[in-house]
Amino acid sequence: MTNIHLGEGHTAVEMLQLKIFVSLARTCNFTKTAKEFYMSQPTVSNHMKTMERSLGVRLFDRDSHKVSLTQEGQELVDYANNILTLKREAEVRLLNISKGRRGYIRIALLSSMMAFFSECLSVFSKEYPEVQVDVFRMEGIEMMRAFRQKEYDVYFTHYFMAPFNKVEEYILTGAEQLRLYYHKRDAGKFDVDDFTSMQNLRFVAVSEMDFASSGQIKNVCAKRGLTPENINYYNNAETVLLAVNSGVGMAILPYGVSHFFNFTNVESVPIAGDDATVKYIVAWHKAKRNIDVQNFLNISPIKELM
Repeated sequence: MTNIHLGEGHTAVEMLQLKIFVSLARTCNFTKTAKEFYMSQPTVSNHMKTMERSLGVRLFDRDSHKVSLTQEGQELVDYANNILTLKREAEVRLLNISKGRRGYIRIALLSSMMAFFSECLSVFSKEYPEVQVDVFRMEGIEMMRAFRQKEYDVYFTHYFMAPFNKVEEYILTGAEQLRLYYHKRDAGKFDVDDFTSMQNLRFVAVSEMDFASSGQIKNVCAKRGLTPENINYYNNAETVLLAVNSGVGMAILPYGVSHFFNFTNVESVPIAGDDATVKYIVAWHKAKRNIDVQNFLNISPIKELM
């Protein structure tokens, strides 16, 4: 059984215990977690007590009515998830190597570039079936952090999200206008050429922590005399569209995010102006341009843009 050794004075934490901990952190219910692992409730409880002794901290507060994470437990959740994810990725990678798939590319992808990426992946997987391609869909702030930390080989992203310097290269894949998304019942209630006509309408938006996307949208609105009444913020663009479809509010987003989602109540119109233009790029780090990345960048959908 795989163990994690914590250093002098502590015993090992088993991977099974980490899995049970992550489940219990989610359910806050020993009985539900026990059913997920086909165990008895006392067995789950014993695993958690053993894990707490190994770590030297209490992970859960327990009483007759509820189970809740302690501060230490809350801190451990992300670490536990990362450890389990890394273990799964390592197992898959080793399995692929054993089957001859020695090539490997990690790709970061924005939702609004799914259509172009799908075309690229289709071509590449046919030409290089022996190369494992891991794809990680993320939002703006995640993308910018990934760039800074050089976590991926290739990035399908927006131009303004890439921290360009001497170690990044890119190609422009296209551009489109930001669009105003609204529930079809709100058609006729505003004039897209007069943003002040929307001043009393409700909006939903991506998180303000997504500085690149939210910053451009704020500037577009401010330049046109609108301070949107954002009644809710969401952590991804798809959820924003879901809120629009439900009639919660209007939104401003790139058109690309709607390509793969069929929301029957959502309509949209483009916003004119250079400041409302979104440029799409494929980017990579010079230092990480290995043979697999080079082959990916040489496939026809990308090569034709160079």
